[in-house]
Amino acid sequence: MPYAYTNGIDTFYEETGQGPPVVLIHGHSLNLRMWQYQVPALLQAGYRVVRYDVRGHGRSAAPAQGYTWENHAADLADLLTCLDVESAHLVGLSMGGGIALQFVLDSPQRVLSLGLIDSTLPGFTYSDEFTHQVEELVRVVRAEGPGPAFRHLWLAHPFFDGLRAYPERFALLEEMVRTFPAADYHRGAIPPGYSSAIADRLGEIAAPAVVMVGEQDIPDFRLIADILAASLPNAHLSVFSGCGHVPPLEQPDAFNEALIAFLREVSAGPLQTDTERING
Repeated sequence: MPYAYTNGIDTFYEETGQGPPVVLIHGHSLNLRMWQYQVPALLQAGYRVVRYDVRGHGRSAAPAQGYTWENHAADLADLLTCLDVESAHLVGLSMGGGIALQFVLDSPQRVLSLGLIDSTLPGFTYSDEFTHQVEELVRVVRAEGPGPAFRHLWLAHPFFDGLRAYPERFALLEEMVRTFPAADYHRGAIPPGYSSAIADRLGEIAAPAVVMVGEQDIPDFRLIADILAASLPNAHLSVFSGCGHVPPLEQPDAFNEALIAFLREVSAGPLQTDTERING
């Protein structure tokens, strides 16, 4: 089985293809299986594709501690080193976008471009409504375990409303979520008082970036997309019409086309920093 020892843990990964490396970083509570519709398209387009289970997810180790953004970025740095990847295009959904942002701040020379999909933004102040939802999820995980919490609260969240229209794809998401151990929800998983300064450092990121967001994602993440597009010096905004929080699963064909077009544009020359509306 393809495991790499990264930053003190065993990380499960899959690698295939030849060409410029593209690293796919999944969202919170999911795993590398969420990218199953992207891998064939990227291979056909001539890319080397690396996807992995973030610590605490899928088949990677779930330690009791070590869930800061810096930890996640260090895991990725070691994985790339193990695979002899000097630099790569990073594509991250939600939490994966936050990991990509931390990584590019820590190791800018190793990032060819950023694909930030309905990305989180560490250091952003979320709405009271979303903050309360997360706090309630943490409370139920600690009181009843991850099974009931994620079954009754997380899978019912508006994040996934758009995906419910596609039962087979929603079933895939449900399978991933149901196996999530939620080790990062327990006390001590993150140091007390820990905070991130990523939101204040976006102007330092020179890598070309595409910021992708579902038009029907919740307001917090649509606002984050606008902030990222306005604050990153070399960013392009793509809005997916009729789409929620998970474009790679909700609109895989439109998403793949937009991502590959961006990757090719990065290789061709300066990025156009306008806003694009995509009808899936």
